Amino acid sequence: MILSLALIILCFGRVYAFNTLFSTPNCQLNADLRGLNAQKLDPPIILKTVAQPGSCSSSEQIRYEKPEDSIKLAYVTPWNGRGYDLAKWFASKFTHISPVWYQLVLEDNMKPELRGGHDVDQVWLQELKSAYRPPKVIPRVQLQLSQKAAETILYYPQGQTEHLADILVAEVEKYGYDGVTLELPAPHVFTALIRRIGDALHDIEKELVLVIPPQHTREQYGMVFNANHIDEVVDEVDYFSVMTYDHAGAVGREGPNSPLPWMEEVVGGLVLDTKDDFEYVGDDLDEEVDREDREKVRARKILMGLPFYGYRFSRARAPEAYTASNYLDLLKKESRSSISWDELSKEHRLVGSGGSLWYPSMLSLLYRLQLAEEKGVVWELLFGSWDRGWTNSLMSFNMRQSVS
Repeated sequence: MILSLALIILCFGRVYAFNTLFSTPNCQLNADLRGLNAQKLDPPIILKTVAQPGSCSSSEQIRYEKPEDSIKLAYVTPWNGRGYDLAKWFASKFTHISPVWYQLVLEDNMKPELRGGHDVDQVWLQELKSAYRPPKVIPRVQLQLSQKAAETILYYPQGQTEHLADILVAEVEKYGYDGVTLELPAPHVFTALIRRIGDALHDIEKELVLVIPPQHTREQYGMVFNANHIDEVVDEVDYFSVMTYDHAGAVGREGPNSPLPWMEEVVGGLVLDTKDDFEYVGDDLDEEVDREDREKVRARKILMGLPFYGYRFSRARAPEAYTASNYLDLLKKESRSSISWDELSKEHRLVGSGGSLWYPSMLSLLYRLQLAEEKGVVWELLFGSWDRGWTNSLMSFNMRQSVS
């Protein structure tokens, strides 16, 4: 799971940083960028656009409009220094920043060990706090359990859940974090542990974001997080960060990384009541209102993941994750290759001599932002090594106008 997350963070593009979904101003794209918001793309156009210089001083944050209630979470990793810079430059555009720093390891000896503290950058944390509108800092903690430790927590949890929660609370208080982003295997199984950690953080007025995997196939129903599981922990978890990407790899065939119909199905499975879970009683309006209220509560807590990296497929080798730098290098070599638009998945694909590459484009991401708005959910993104001038240009674009 963390490998997928790491790859995304490494691949965030200068084409893909966003304004709030619910902006009021009718802003327009820089003329040089408008050519990217199209189904027909050519490598020379992309290369010319990414070469445009730009700058973004911290003083420009003051000009950003007042944010609405939408939540915007960005992940940053210690192995991609550019992400730290982007987080500082655009700190006021995001409500939450999650540095991927920690691992909480529990082996057979049942003695938990918190690792990753050496990655903590206190100077960077202070710079975030000094932003015009500072975001909340909620570091990612990956819980790694041996089989024995997992079984112990599930069947003999006395004292174990409290100990893990206490370790996280102590680290939050030590550095003044605003909460924790928790990633653990099979979160739908460990709801009792999640509730305990959430309660412990809420006791000190901090937040808990839970990373959850998506359902890739119908055969996985009941084996991944769904709306019922959200209801079990909805009071203890502030937001659910759903990993709506890596679909082609999960199903084992070439294709789009994050097809739009699949994303819609995943979000629907997390938000909507199912017929089995909810029985309609004639024209009982109270029951209907209760159902709609539950769905609205779930939707407000969903952070829909947006992919900022691609996969290259060929017969000669296994699928390769493509970062932004890989992508631009390939465009230079394959300048005459065609980039086609897949209408079903709403993604672009480059077909060249070495195979095919599915890579996110401005248009594909705008469709996904529109989906988030339609479903009433919010979104997450991942920082990586891209030019800040490009990023700043897109920050001032109103996403409502982008998809016809």
